Amino acid sequence: MEIAGYGLQEELPYIGLTLWNILLFIIVLVVGFILVKIVSKSLKKNLLKTDMTEILAEFLTRVLRIFLYIFLITISLSFLGLDIGAALVSLSVMLGFVLGFALKDTLGSIAAGVMLAVTTPFKVGDNVEVNGEEGIILHVGISLTEMDTRDNKHVVIPNKHVWDGTIINYTHNKYRRADIETEVSYDDDLDLAIETSLKTIKKHSKVVDDPEPTVKIKAVDDSAIVLTVRPWVRSEDYWGTYLDLQKELKEAYDEAGLEIPYPQRDVHLDEE
Repeated sequence: MEIAGYGLQEELPYIGLTLWNILLFIIVLVVGFILVKIVSKSLKKNLLKTDMTEILAEFLTRVLRIFLYIFLITISLSFLGLDIGAALVSLSVMLGFVLGFALKDTLGSIAAGVMLAVTTPFKVGDNVEVNGEEGIILHVGISLTEMDTRDNKHVVIPNKHVWDGTIINYTHNKYRRADIETEVSYDDDLDLAIETSLKTIKKHSKVVDDPEPTVKIKAVDDSAIVLTVRPWVRSEDYWGTYLDLQKELKEAYDEAGLEIPYPQRDVHLDEE
């Protein structure tokens, strides 16, 4: 069999390789890539059947995939007549050089990725604040964490900055307290203001009875009495309930005849 006038076992000019070597290299590479994807997908699926978290399963799968790709490329190169041992040495030297000089920060992020996968301070779908950004965790990779903010911005943060900073997980616990501050006039009945606030938040369908919601006087301000209204809600219901209650409290105060005062200051002028 001939291709372009050359037999499969005939050496090509200039490169010293046969068509058979090149065909084997391509076939092994293509089949190998397909097998690596199948193995990776199967491994992740089986890991998720255990008690392992999705983040750790994804992390281990990606690490294995990288090693399999390196092994595949090395084996493929052997079909081009290259010495595998020499190729491995060359590859190790090249990787050492690249990792040592060009990927110093990336290595730190990879190490941080391992810690995130093992300690699991958050999971996919959690609402967290990391590195000054708040959003929903989409994916934690070997070196990068991806999240979507509430206004639908996609944020990618190196794992090094995630692990080194403070991580606030807003959905880790089942319930979350919504702290709302309101103001009433000095002339208003404070017992009525507290009773109206408490009755309003308890009527909301998302506010739970346990822990019990509270309303307390927080401060005696220059022009108003400041109340702190503290209902408890499920973590996933926080923002919807928080925004609803702002409106409902204002309407309840109006109905009860309570005044939300504007900032004001009395100025006295003395005539000489």
